[in-house]
Amino acid sequence: MRVLTKTSLYYLLVSLVVFAVGGTSFYLMLREEIYDEVDDQLFTDKENIISYIRQHNRLPNVTSGISEAILVRDADPDNLIMEQLSDTLIYSSYDEEDIPFRQLTFTVYRQGKPYEYTIFKSLMDFQDLTESTVLAMFWIFLLLLVGLVYVNYYINKYTWRHFYDTLAKIKSYTLSRQKPLELQPSSTKEFEELNQVLQSMTGKIHSDYLNLKEFTENVSHEIQTPLAIVSSKVELFMQSENLTEEQAKLLSDMYGAVNRLARLNKSLILLTRIENREFKSKEQVPLHRLLQEQLTHLQDIISMRGLTVELEALEEVYLYMNSGLADILLQNLLNNAIKHNHQGGSIKVILTSHKLCIKNTGEAPQDQPERLFNRFHTGHDTVESLGIGLALVKKICNLYGHIPKYSFSAGEHSLCVYFT
Repeated sequence: MRVLTKTSLYYLLVSLVVFAVGGTSFYLMLREEIYDEVDDQLFTDKENIISYIRQHNRLPNVTSGISEAILVRDADPDNLIMEQLSDTLIYSSYDEEDIPFRQLTFTVYRQGKPYEYTIFKSLMDFQDLTESTVLAMFWIFLLLLVGLVYVNYYINKYTWRHFYDTLAKIKSYTLSRQKPLELQPSSTKEFEELNQVLQSMTGKIHSDYLNLKEFTENVSHEIQTPLAIVSSKVELFMQSENLTEEQAKLLSDMYGAVNRLARLNKSLILLTRIENREFKSKEQVPLHRLLQEQLTHLQDIISMRGLTVELEALEEVYLYMNSGLADILLQNLLNNAIKHNHQGGSIKVILTSHKLCIKNTGEAPQDQPERLFNRFHTGHDTVESLGIGLALVKKICNLYGHIPKYSFSAGEHSLCVYFT
């Protein structure tokens, strides 16, 4: 949920609570004031009635307008009510409903005889006034609430615009752009401090990235050249005629180690270049055509090991990616199927619009399947492998959002790349 939406919801929730508490308090206070006013009128009527009886020595006319209604009856001497206020409902045949009344009951003596008076004061007018006031206050609060939420949302949106601009630039920022992050200055202190921290941090990361890239390029160039020289010198030395069998074996081991070091150096540099996203160019790559070309290139090795290749499905598939990385992907998958196969085994290839699967016979892996895509994990100790091939496959798949999966069943390895 966006911060603007969450802030508006919190503001709306707090406003509703304040409105509910304030509205209830206002209603109770208004009701209390109305009851005080009605009770004052009832006590005034009581004093007028007592005064009228003292002056005229008779009961007042109950329809004189002193109050809305007066009930007079003989009082029970054993149960006199001196003064009592209460609420009651009286049915109105005109309105066809019960009308709320406030009543005051008291006892007055005339000629030594007690009489019980009950004065009724209708609350209908006050109730109508309360309902009208509450309804008016409700609409005022509702309009005020909607207006404040609307204004608060757009004020926050205007205030947070620099933050969202910074967020969008961070999302789209990549180190391969060759320039530091540039953010729009803000008049808000917190956002300006955030921009300064981000610019300082990305500037340091960008500088470290350039240093690392330069180091990688230098290492690539400076190590490959001596390795090539050593390899060629050892190869020439191996062609000498006066070598003993032991010396020839030592030179052969040295030649193999140098070549392995050279291949390892190339693979690690390639992994670093993929992680640094240096392969920017993309195009529609005909994967089916590249797959057939790779199989043709590897035909000598396949024949030498007596392997049979079966194309179970070969659909025309075009992927939007770097053509060089597509070649590396296919080459590593096929090389892996050849290396981890036994003499006279088989390779099955399935290429559809959804996936590329390469299956091969071979021994069960000794390592855990989920670790095969990590660096320097070969899955089998007897196979001469750098343990970089499947790591390259995973990096290339991650770069383009594809999903690599490995499984082994019934003596058959299955490496599939699912296209997304």
